[in-house]
Amino acid sequence: MAAAVILAPALLAAPQLVRAEPRYTEKQIEQFTSYVGKTYWITPEKNQQPAIFSAPSADAKTFQPAPKESFELKEIVEKASDKPYYRAAFESGKEGFIPVTAFLQELQSAFMTVDPDRSDKAKSAKATEQEQKRRDWIRSQKWPEHVKEAALRGQPAIGMNKKEAEQVLGKPRNVVRLKSSNELMGRQEQWIYDKGPVLTFSNGVVVRIQ
Repeated sequence: MAAAVILAPALLAAPQLVRAEPRYTEKQIEQFTSYVGKTYWITPEKNQQPAIFSAPSADAKTFQPAPKESFELKEIVEKASDKPYYRAAFESGKEGFIPVTAFLQELQSAFMTVDPDRSDKAKSAKATEQEQKRRDWIRSQKWPEHVKEAALRGQPAIGMNKKEAEQVLGKPRNVVRLKSSNELMGRQEQWIYDKGPVLTFSNGVVVRIQ
């Protein structure tokens, strides 16, 4: 009888030690999945850059992605556990794993939804497009070949009009009207560039390059 009295509390306590692993609901998993297939970027802030796991485990080794490096979330792994991970493909070619909860908590701090260099890249793309248009325009002119080659290098020629000079060099930083006592020279002005020659125009035509 004494043994039965000792065992009874243990038997009653045993079920309390067995806890079911917490699971996310299907609706929550669906919400987590909405981030998959999209591109994100690592923050440029050094004190907020995250460590990425090399495997979907808290015991796995970690690595530090480069600042502003982009990555795409490919899928969710370990969906059935209480600690699901995003599998991410990084711009560097590495594969990494990010805890879902950590990713959501650090979105807009450690992880960014927009390219931090988007403004610079847009300016660069616009400049590249404009340069290509400039080169195409120069090649389409009925100029001697040596004049075209010089123009492609940003070198204008005597006799160019204002439109042609602007296509070759771009808009000047400053335009200075010149006074002349010689009426035969007509209306004169100079175009001044920060990095480039000073062009002197007479009646809208380049007559001097300094």
